[in-house]
Order: sequence, then structure tokens, then C-alpha cells
Amino acid sequence: MKTHYWFTALLFYVLASCPSFSLTPVVKVGVDATYSPLESIDTKGAYIGFDIELMQMIAGDMKMELQLQDTRWDAIIPGLQNGNYDCLISAMTITPERRKLIDFSTPYLTIRQALVVKAGNKSIKTPNDLSGKTVAVQRNTTGDVFASSIKGANMKRFDTNPLAVKEILGARADAVVMDDIAAYDTAKNNKELAVVEMPTLDKECYGIGVKKGNAILLSKINNAIGKLNKNGKLAALIQKYKPVK
Repeated sequence: MKTHYWFTALLFYVLASCPSFSLTPVVKVGVDATYSPLESIDTKGAYIGFDIELMQMIAGDMKMELQLQDTRWDAIIPGLQNGNYDCLISAMTITPERRKLIDFSTPYLTIRQALVVKAGNKSIKTPNDLSGKTVAVQRNTTGDVFASSIKGANMKRFDTNPLAVKEILGARADAVVMDDIAAYDTAKNNKELAVVEMPTLDKECYGIGVKKGNAILLSKINNAIGKLNKNGKLAALIQKYKPVK
């Protein structure tokens, strides 16, 4: 009996000392880390941005260890469906089409679509001015959906938002359509660019995606978001990343 006790204690000590072993449950999160200021990777290889900080707070509330997995945008929902991670956070707008594929948390941020153009461009002031123009977007985003609805717009689609921005910097596109929070961050970091707001468009809500049927995790995430709303931490985070106009 005593020998069994000491063997169990020794085994527990060895496992706990192993870097791959953790007593804390893990939540694996998919993210397309190419969409500043929501999610990106800095020069030291660390994940940074609004969504990252929010997910860190949510994981802390759930008492779970956060593990982030960088994933291409066009593969992020299939990856969740295949069980590559438990949930996803990637500046993803809640839409009816996406709700058919995955479940969403309660909304945590509201945005609108906006245009990024060359500074000094006076020919593009409204969405209607995009007719006959070349418009770059990240494929399969709500920006892509909106721009595609403009009659006469010449579409150029890319795997990431930074690639779309390169088109306008290289004079190969007249405008880029993206979420306003990303648009202002893009213009802030490049004085050659400017933002054209589209205030008549409907607002969009970001949500955290969870595999359909995972009601327990979804409930925990929603509870955490509720707490962050009540204690003011979500509002403080939004203020921290509020677009500089």
C-alpha cells in the first residue's frame, strides 16, 4: 500500500515537471493573425491585438490555458469543424451564412465597412464611386461581399488583408474595402493612405466561433463576455483600440 502511494506521488511529480503536461485545461483557439489591430504577430513572434487580449481575458475567466493557432482565413471555419481547435476568434462578423456552419458567442465588437484609398484621392467619396474602379479585398470577408455587390466594380481578391493593401500602394487598385477599425489602423501606419467612411452601411458584429453542438464551451465564453461587459474591462479594451480618425 505504501509502495503504491510513493509510486503514484513520484509519477505525478514527473508528469507535472514535464513541459508538455499541464494541470490546467487548455482552450485551443484558431486565428488568422494577419488583421491588425485585431490580430497579428509582432517581430518577436508574439500574438498581439484586440482579439488576442480579449481571448486572454476570456481564457483567464474560464481558468483555462490559452493556445493560439495561426490559420489561413479561408481554412479557419473548416479547421474548427474538423476539431483542429476548440473555437476561433478572428474579427469574424456574425452572418446568417456562417451561422449555418458554426455557432457564435454573443457579440463583442461592432464595426462598419470602410474604404482605404490613396491620400489625396478625391474621386472616391461614396461606395457608388467604386463603379468602374479596381477594388481589392481579402477574399470571403464581408468586405468582399459588399464590394462584390457594387455594379461595375473590378474585383481583386487576396488571401490576406495586407496583400490587398499592397495593391493600392502599388497603384494596382483604387481602393481596399475592410472593417473600419482595420482601415484606420492601416492609414495610421502608412501616411500614403486615407480612410473613406461609409456611415450609411449597416453595422456588423464580431463573435467568437464555436463548433456546433459545443454548448458547454459556448456557455463559458458567453459568461466570460458578460462579466467583461459588467466590470468594464471590455469597454476599456475597446477604448484602447478605438480608431484614431
